[in-house]
Amino acid sequence: MKKLNIIFSILSVTLIISCRSAQQKEAAARENVADANQNLRQTQASNTEEWAAFKIDANTKIASNEERISELKVKMNKPGNTFDGIYRTRIEKLESKNAELKSKLRNYDGNETGWQTFKKDFNRDMNEIGNNIKDLFR
Repeated sequence: MKKLNIIFSILSVTLIISCRSAQQKEAAARENVADANQNLRQTQASNTEEWAAFKIDANTKIASNEERISELKVKMNKPGNTFDGIYRTRIEKLESKNAELKSKLRNYDGNETGWQTFKKDFNRDMNEIGNNIKDLFR
């Protein structure tokens, strides 16, 4: 019964569409194009705003990480504290990864096709650095 209703609906829509004149079809197509262009402009504006906010937030996090890494270096070089080479290596890796993220953010051109992937990967890497810094402060 449902299949019959679906088939009947499809046939009805096809019949209605085919009965429209060429002028009506052209007007409908122009309206669809205008709507699509409007949606595109809105999406581009939204992405631009989102990118600007993301960039500010990311730069703040990167600066915070730089500050925390410098605190770790000071802590490591304090007299009376003994830290091994592994600790020093981990700090250097964190510093390198943070600089890499800073460069990645600066070089990203904000293209729309890779935006979601970029954002997801960047946030994952940023969280990883934050967690590793927290582990070293323990």
